[in-house]
Amino acid sequence: MGSNTSVSCTFWGVRGSVPCPYPTHMAFGGNTTCVQIALPDADELLILDSGTGIRKLGEKLARQNHPQRGHVFISHPHWDHLQGFPFFRPFFSDENHFTIHMPRQKLGGCRDILNSYHGQTFFPVSLDMLKANLDFVDQPQELRTYGSYGVEYMRANHGARTAIYKLHFNGKTLVFAPDNELVSEKYAKNTSWVDTFTTFIVGADLLIHDAQYDLESYGNRQGWGHSPWQEVARVAAGHNVKRLALMHHDPGATDAKLLHRQEQLQRSYGDAFIDVRLVREGETIVI
Repeated sequence: MGSNTSVSCTFWGVRGSVPCPYPTHMAFGGNTTCVQIALPDADELLILDSGTGIRKLGEKLARQNHPQRGHVFISHPHWDHLQGFPFFRPFFSDENHFTIHMPRQKLGGCRDILNSYHGQTFFPVSLDMLKANLDFVDQPQELRTYGSYGVEYMRANHGARTAIYKLHFNGKTLVFAPDNELVSEKYAKNTSWVDTFTTFIVGADLLIHDAQYDLESYGNRQGWGHSPWQEVARVAAGHNVKRLALMHHDPGATDAKLLHRQEQLQRSYGDAFIDVRLVREGETIVI
């Protein structure tokens, strides 16, 4: 290992539910979830989720014109987290090797789900037509080590079997929870799950979390699998999270609305974290 121990997280997609290619959304970005983690002295790629943002990442990687290896950890198979998978250019080169990870679903394992997604009913290019060497893993919840880092997950409060991934590296932790309904006590029914969640995130160097709603709009959307930003910030601040990146922005949230929300976030919680923000597409956070 070299002297550089910093880890950078680049956000290639931060939108939730559906892409939003509108002028009113471009400051924060319209692509759906994809985050690239760059570890010190690591040759392999580490990618979280494959929403439409992964396409832009793939274009950048293809221009580097050398073989690519890495791991793609998919939190769950809802459309907005898989939309970009077939458009990731490195999957079309036989020089490349990727391992795809996802929790097993009721309808099958990682390969089964992606094979269905690539079936002719939904997409003209089958998995077998992708030239890269692809391995598929039904990711277990228990901690697994991949070179210089480890990955474990707990189940999110969301519709499908959804992972909240925790990455361990160089004594630091990063928690990735792009789809998770962290409700206020007014709506909470499963306090044991809340206790498990807070134990899972305590002391995290960076928590990347779903913040699709505010408390006002959440009132008639409870059970939809997404969080109000106020509750996420409150819980994170109360459990020694060092940096908080809020994402999975609602399709209806324009730049003006998100800028206003960012101002509210800074007023209420600016002193509670080393860094707290509504993250924008293209931003990089270093920990």
